[in-house]
Amino acid sequence: MIVPNPVCAGAPGGQGVTPWRFRRDTRRRARARDHLAHTLWSSDGARRLPTDAELVAAIGDCAPGDLWWVCEASSPGPVYFLPTVEWVQAFASHLEALGVETVLEVACGDGFLACCLASASPRLRVVATDSGAWGRAGGRMNADDRSRAPGVAFAGIRPGSEVLRLGALAAVAAHPSDVVLVSWAPPGRLVDRLIMAPDTKLLIEIGADGAICGNGTATWRFNKDFVEGPVEDLALCRLDADAANERHTRVTHYYGRGHEDFEITPRSRRLAF
Repeated sequence: MIVPNPVCAGAPGGQGVTPWRFRRDTRRRARARDHLAHTLWSSDGARRLPTDAELVAAIGDCAPGDLWWVCEASSPGPVYFLPTVEWVQAFASHLEALGVETVLEVACGDGFLACCLASASPRLRVVATDSGAWGRAGGRMNADDRSRAPGVAFAGIRPGSEVLRLGALAAVAAHPSDVVLVSWAPPGRLVDRLIMAPDTKLLIEIGADGAICGNGTATWRFNKDFVEGPVEDLALCRLDADAANERHTRVTHYYGRGHEDFEITPRSRRLAF
């Protein structure tokens, strides 16, 4: 499945620069990176929705560090979470089981995930929003990111044509929804603030263990459920260089301030879907 995104035009390959880990590149490594890039993007730069098998095979052919490089340095812009056909179907089924009718994705970047979800479940009303703060590479990269590849002109994240330009908290107030979705939240305490927003009912965060995806120091305090099963097991992200054996994504339900189960410092549960 290819989801057109005209603002992401451009050849999907890397920057034409050897990845920083390699003093010498090889043709095999370059071919593997190119194959991975074309698994994630079409030839005109539109994001693709590959199958799990396609993406795992393409990642497995790459040398260590090259998954990060392709996700970071490809010309259409960086990618973090890597949806597949199977994962989108599992997540749509998960939302249907919860009785969800409306989804608001905040900090959505190019809007690809929201577009895939809307295509997989037409009965869902999905709104995608982003502030545009990461439109320039400097808005999203810290000093460590820049030091990995000095002199490389990395791209920012360009919102898709269906993405509404709104900050996350403003979007929650303007578009009340059954679920607020945030995938790979930016550094800081955005997730905490979203949970505390009066109009947030259920917040679903797609992230990774630790502080990689922007969790603040306070999310542990909130009533939440950790999602197990296909929604977590099938998820792939840019950390999964050994995707066939280990995956790093964690999916969490937080009960927001607008939900009857909102609570601070409760016990956490694990849900299997």
